[in-house]
Amino acid sequence: MARRLAGLWLSMVMIVLITGCWDSKELTDIGFVVAMAIDKGEKKNIRVTVQIVNPANNSSTQGGSSPAPIPPTTYSAEGNNVFEATRVLSKKLSRELHYGHAVVLLVGEELATTQGIKKIFDGIERDSEFRPSATMVIARGTTGEEIIKQPTSIDNSPAIKIKKMVSDTEKAWGENIDEKIYQVIQAIVSSGKEPTITGVQIDSSNKEDKLMANGIATFKDGKLLKWLDGKEGRGFLWVLGRVRSTLLTMDWNGQSHTIGIENIRTKSSFHSSIDKSGTPMIEVKIGVDANIGEVDVPIDVTNPKVFLQIERLYTQAVHDEALATIKLMQQQKSDIFGFGEVVHRDHPKQWRTLKRDWNEVTFPMIEVKVKVEAYLRNTGLRNRTILESIEIGG
Repeated sequence: MARRLAGLWLSMVMIVLITGCWDSKELTDIGFVVAMAIDKGEKKNIRVTVQIVNPANNSSTQGGSSPAPIPPTTYSAEGNNVFEATRVLSKKLSRELHYGHAVVLLVGEELATTQGIKKIFDGIERDSEFRPSATMVIARGTTGEEIIKQPTSIDNSPAIKIKKMVSDTEKAWGENIDEKIYQVIQAIVSSGKEPTITGVQIDSSNKEDKLMANGIATFKDGKLLKWLDGKEGRGFLWVLGRVRSTLLTMDWNGQSHTIGIENIRTKSSFHSSIDKSGTPMIEVKIGVDANIGEVDVPIDVTNPKVFLQIERLYTQAVHDEALATIKLMQQQKSDIFGFGEVVHRDHPKQWRTLKRDWNEVTFPMIEVKVKVEAYLRNTGLRNRTILESIEIGG
């Protein structure tokens, strides 16, 4: 009897292996979402737009030639919340939506400013398919729907371009931040840190690829507060130790923007202390390594005194940008740096009291000391500048 049951069980397993799982779905029954945009609705609270790619190219091929790629398509629907809006989408689709391949979540600036971003995460986080490692961006000056509808000439879809663009911009320029969904959620639920998200906007001056990363959106209580642009954004990333590469130009003897320094790595650390009155003090240590990228004045960069002077100028420039952004956000009463988390870590007992009005009272008035250790590693392939060589040669 046992042998018969074992044989019957083995036969059933083989049938399943041969025919496939009973609840499996064909690719033609699934809509693979690569991007989701959440905007303020016109008739209801939320408008959700999804971008879907075709998993298989069903264009006919002749002579072994590759089929032309099928462009992604977008669908939109409104609801009282994200969950409802995604369900309404089913009325317009012949496929079941699958979010496991989503790489970008966009939020329109109007929604982020008026309603905020706190309420949009509950449904997304509960969905086991949606990737918490997807990049999150704010559609600056427009809607997320408009952003993901923009055509791209190099990448297969706007979603892929946005993901690559935000990541590469942080690495190469140091004025944007590649934040994932889970990092934004962690900041929202933290009582000692506010979230920051890179902005993506439509550049009308470009006729083809119009999408560009621009600015860092700062938040307070879940709502968009202020944009950090240029040096403000880089000052923020100096503090976090996340400037991987950037070009910082400095003046030399009254001549503007004559020396360019290329940063190659950055690290930072925070430490806190509390004085007798119970007021916290934050110390930020920033370490940067850089190379001399360009010199437009006739100086000898191999001269130790000149080299050290350039290094001091670079140290001061990094210090000033970092401190300026800290003071700016203290005025805005939004701790985007996570100084509150540092106090919580170092002084958990005192934090129980300080966290009650951290952003409104304590953070704006704490003393923050910034210490920078900058090292220039080399001068590039040329020791003397071209201008100096011309002067020497007559």
